[in-house]
Amino acid sequence: MTNTPAGLAEQLRALRPGLRRSLSAVVPVSQVLLHLKGASKKELFDKARDTVLKWTVGRAGRELPEQAWAGEAFELEEVGAQRVVAAVLDHPRYWATRVDDADKSLPQRTWVTEVGIGEHPEEGVLLGARLTCVTQGRDEYFIRSMPGFVKKVARPGAAWVDGYPVRPHPWLIESEKDVEALIDMLHAPRRCDVIVLALPDGSTDPRETVVSAKILHDSTIGAAHVAVLTGPASFALTDRLGKPYSVFRRAVRTYRPGFDISRDEPFSHPLALPHRIEGWPDGGPEAYVRFLVDQSLARTVSRGDALEAVPSFAKVRELATKRRLAAARQAGTSDKELLVLADQEIVELRGQLDEQERTFSELLRTAEGERDRTVQDNEALKSRLAALRYRVEQLEEQSRARGDSAEIEAPPTSLDDFEDWCDRHLGGAVEVHARAYQAVKKSEYENVALIYQTLLLLRDLYVPMRRHGGMERKSAFEDACRELGLDEQPTFSGNHWGEEGETYRVRRGGRSRLLERHLKNGGNTRDPRRCFRLYFYWDDEDEQVVVGWLPSHLDSRAT
Repeated sequence: MTNTPAGLAEQLRALRPGLRRSLSAVVPVSQVLLHLKGASKKELFDKARDTVLKWTVGRAGRELPEQAWAGEAFELEEVGAQRVVAAVLDHPRYWATRVDDADKSLPQRTWVTEVGIGEHPEEGVLLGARLTCVTQGRDEYFIRSMPGFVKKVARPGAAWVDGYPVRPHPWLIESEKDVEALIDMLHAPRRCDVIVLALPDGSTDPRETVVSAKILHDSTIGAAHVAVLTGPASFALTDRLGKPYSVFRRAVRTYRPGFDISRDEPFSHPLALPHRIEGWPDGGPEAYVRFLVDQSLARTVSRGDALEAVPSFAKVRELATKRRLAAARQAGTSDKELLVLADQEIVELRGQLDEQERTFSELLRTAEGERDRTVQDNEALKSRLAALRYRVEQLEEQSRARGDSAEIEAPPTSLDDFEDWCDRHLGGAVEVHARAYQAVKKSEYENVALIYQTLLLLRDLYVPMRRHGGMERKSAFEDACRELGLDEQPTFSGNHWGEEGETYRVRRGGRSRLLERHLKNGGNTRDPRRCFRLYFYWDDEDEQVVVGWLPSHLDSRAT
């Protein structure tokens, strides 16, 4: 009987479950990079290697061979044992191992730990460890963790992460000097998150954090920096960074690597308020700690250079094999013996190549799945946001029609609570970028009321004009501008468009956006006390104004 297209499709459909089972899900779990100091390189190296080997014994299923404890290369693949292999380089001194540990509760799941220990070119020893989860067949959720030996190697006083010493307890930030040190850490090049837990206003008792700082510290040692911020110190941090980037009143903030207050958006460094943490799904504060640990460990393997930070075991063994062959040639080894060594090298390299191809194809498949889920989630969020925005507009129109709107309050006379005022009055229509908040803190402009009036002008007239159009709305906006003595114009025109580099740009949603429009008062004075400028752009996707700078004039080529 000839197969019809439909019949062939049915046959292929029946094969899909088996095909899925033949594929592996490869998920990088965590990675640490420790700088060990405080003793001779040999002592640090040998002690770190022995600590890893003692941990390995509990997973190998058999005693390790004598050459393992002598620091030599070895391979354990006997029946009844789990795979453990080690490779060694002499110059520079480097020791690498790979340990495969079958999951005790889920069949066809293996935890692969790769460790590399090498002498630092200048001082001390570097230890890198990477944990990967490989699942073939049924995949289930797992809690991210680090290999157990990391805590033993990352001893306070002996280990450094990102150039900072590992602390025995969470770092207590209580003085202005501590705050300055914290800010320096936030801006410094680093691989790890900085997680700051704030105490209540006025409190200096580290036990009053909303979650256990100790559990968080112990669970992320070597992979994150955990600090507790006292109530008084939180005010100093807010003064330095501004409210959008600070943390206070028992909230928790995660400052991710690459912190840059002039370019980042506040949500790039997530903030969780105490009531949200206390109501966290599936366990409240304890569940939130698990979430934080999972997020911080995931970021240790999400960087583009994650594989470069810790050379893979396959790479080290490849290099060791090539060096062994080169040494044999130099020693005058016979052609027959060289041929045997070369054949061994080819077999090893072919096996490593096959393994790497499988790993990277599986990583790509995993990444593509995560990308597709992220795209779907983003589309769903956009749909819900559009529906909510439409509902809010309807309610506001109904309120105005009933005459329920409250009396128009006079604009504030100072900029002391500018951020709070923006939060209360501009939400959903006008977003003030963190860079603009920083500019307002340095403002010398004398007509404070105009700053608030201009923001309300954007909220009440410009945003509806852009959302709904119509000559009536356009005329109302232009009339209101004239009443305030303002002009709304493109930021640049003609041949000068876009020539000012990053000065007239802000980063939002991971993209650089040009502040293409601005509101300005009459005259060409540059006196910051009398010159007013508000630079913004219209975000078509979110249907709102984004204010990137005010109230002073941004520098141009002419200035």
